[in-house]
Amino acid sequence: MKQKLLALLTKNPRISASSLAKILGTTAAKIEAEIQKLLKSGEIVGFATILNSNGQDEITAMVEVRVTTQRGRGFDEVGERLAKFPEVVNAFLISGSHDLNLLVKGKSLADVANFVNRKVAVLESVTGTTTHFLLKKYKEDGLIFGEKVSDQRLKVSA
Repeated sequence: MKQKLLALLTKNPRISASSLAKILGTTAAKIEAEIQKLLKSGEIVGFATILNSNGQDEITAMVEVRVTTQRGRGFDEVGERLAKFPEVVNAFLISGSHDLNLLVKGKSLADVANFVNRKVAVLESVTGTTTHFLLKKYKEDGLIFGEKVSDQRLKVSA
């Protein structure tokens, strides 16, 4: 039941306990207890609202960070330090040409650039950054954005 519950909550975190109970064939009280258990254990860390702003109110950027690690410290020290900045929405250790990937938000291009230049690039173990500004969202967390365009072509019949 746990995996199905998590899948349903991931798809729609606002679904009611009674709806989940009907789908999973149990009671709302058992669903609520299971959700509380998952929150307490840290398996569920929160619920998110996804906005369709497409950059209207804020600027979003993906910042790739190259790091030189020191003996015994690894990437965790830098990743955990960067994750504490309020501008950083997501922080991931990745494979490839860069070591860390940050999702950063700011009020303007200058805000994001200043954050990268003054708080990320200056860290002793950071050897380089690459910033990619988000221009448009098509899909986020499984949700597709944009209007559905109806087919405007004339019907052809034989």
